[in-house]
Amino acid sequence: MFRRKKLLEERINAAVRVEFAALISELERDLWEYRRRSRLKEEARAVLERAEAEVSKAHLRRITLKRRFWEAYYGEDEAALSEIERKHKRLEQAIKKMEKFRERARANFERVDFDEVAEGAVLREKAYAAQEKADLRIDALEKAFEDLLTGVWRDIKVSQALHDESEEPEELEEPRFFDASEEENVRRSA
Repeated sequence: MFRRKKLLEERINAAVRVEFAALISELERDLWEYRRRSRLKEEARAVLERAEAEVSKAHLRRITLKRRFWEAYYGEDEAALSEIERKHKRLEQAIKKMEKFRERARANFERVDFDEVAEGAVLREKAYAAQEKADLRIDALEKAFEDLLTGVWRDIKVSQALHDESEEPEELEEPRFFDASEEENVRRSA
């Protein structure tokens, strides 16, 4: 009996889980996608910020190099001027590369950028709608189980009453035999 009860509970549990599996699966998939996109956005933002910082540093180095150039120019230091020109050419090439990298990083960020607040609100709305749907379905399942159990209980009571009735012998009145003295008393009273 206990084993049957456990099997019934397991089957009911499995049936209820199957009922909501698609709903839960869709919500989990949406949440996973939202988290993945948030992670990509954060990574793209970090790359963009790093690229912008590198470009800013390169521009500061160029300003410093120009200052050194003018100091060498007015100081008429030919050796320093030729060294500054070589550094300037390499720095300009590096700046062009960094700016291209920054533009690619900006394009990548714009591609993965999304409004997290709005999409989070949509995700919450889906979760609330799914919860309402699940609550309605659970209420319907509870009502169905309640009706089923009421019917089974009624059947058990009827079965028990029939069983009890079939086991109890009917109390039959014993046939009365009149004796003559009683018969005369009955006639006199009439």
